[in-house]
Amino acid sequence: MKKILTLISIISIVGVLASCGKDAANTEPKPKTCEQIEPCKTALKYATAVEQGAALKIYEYEAKGKDGPHVYDSKEEAQEAMELYYKDYKKYKDKKIEKYGALGYTLQENKSYLYKFKYKEFRKNEDGEKGLTTLIIHVYKKKDKYYPIEVFDYPDLKKISADGEKGLPDSYYSLGLSKDEKEKFRPKDIEF
Repeated sequence: MKKILTLISIISIVGVLASCGKDAANTEPKPKTCEQIEPCKTALKYATAVEQGAALKIYEYEAKGKDGPHVYDSKEEAQEAMELYYKDYKKYKDKKIEKYGALGYTLQENKSYLYKFKYKEFRKNEDGEKGLTTLIIHVYKKKDKYYPIEVFDYPDLKKISADGEKGLPDSYYSLGLSKDEKEKFRPKDIEF
């Protein structure tokens, strides 16, 4: 009986020791999703508003930054854009970007970030297909809040990133994407 108990004890100890390495590997923090990181979450909400055609939402996101850059110079201008494209906006106002890939660049830690999203467009093109689109968004911090602005062209990008160290981007994907989908939705790196 003592031999059986000794054998069981040895097997138990070996099992515990073998599982120790696995536990150590499992305790590492999992990579965060875009929705868990405040500047990335702000950029994703902004990208959704852009895709919806929600000019007033876009203005409100940017206007909080008051002295920062704007797509619309006034609330009235944003309102006019909403009225002009209201039928289109009405179709997409409740839609969200579901599948996406994003690259995040830290330009200044806790102050300035650049996100490049790639996702399926809400609207169909002339071929009746929904294509993939990319959108670059600069998110900057003022007085403990993050404010997004779309980056339209290369000179704007140069101005934003002039004194920032870029390094390798962080990659973010919507939950549940397969390996192939991740490849499909991964944007090309930004060239500064």
